[in-house]
Amino acid sequence: MYTANSDTDIVEQPLTFKSWDDFNDDFRGRLEGMGFVDYDVLGGAFVSDKYAWGLLQDEAEWDAWNDFFDYAKSSGIDAHDLWSAGMNYYSGDMSEFVTWLEEAYQGQWDSMLDYAYDLIDDVYGNDIPKDLADNYFDFDQFGFALKANGDLNALILDDWEDRYDTLAEAEAVYDEMYDMRDSELGEWYVYDVVGDLESALGDKVKDYFDYKKFAKDLEYDYSYDRATGMLFNRNI
Repeated sequence: MYTANSDTDIVEQPLTFKSWDDFNDDFRGRLEGMGFVDYDVLGGAFVSDKYAWGLLQDEAEWDAWNDFFDYAKSSGIDAHDLWSAGMNYYSGDMSEFVTWLEEAYQGQWDSMLDYAYDLIDDVYGNDIPKDLADNYFDFDQFGFALKANGDLNALILDDWEDRYDTLAEAEAVYDEMYDMRDSELGEWYVYDVVGDLESALGDKVKDYFDYKKFAKDLEYDYSYDRATGMLFNRNI
């Protein structure tokens, strides 16, 4: 707190008082004792000028700050980190900040990709819904695996007599399929040979889930603060 007509600072720590009335009485008593009438209120490293004024003028603002620190403490979160990160995405009044945090704050992760892994594991486990699997299945990775682990070879050349007139014909088909792009091969196997992802892979669909693409799309709904690792829901 700073008085505009003097070089004298009146420094207060509002939230160390038991009540807003105690804080206000102390500040105004000190102000009166110095004979000041006009003054400015400045914040500090944590509280901006705007919120410093609010603390002095409005008991509800003082209560809101206490609620915020109580929330941070009970949640085991560093209050400074939570404040600096949250204020990057919150634009409302201080009185609603904790209410917003309770819904918007998701936790802390090393990256959005880590959050994507945890979200799938915690919500779906191995039972990824069909629409999600279809949207984020990595056909490129799966097609590569079909070539690398010998499944394509077995599919075309094992018991070739049942499907082809000659071994040379079977080998020609194998070569043609092997030359396909990995993603095209993966889609061919899933949809043309088997029919759908669940029938083709069962609970192994998760092994080929494209977490990077999923994490990228999550950014439409979530804001990730790289400095603190905190994640906030954009839709709150």
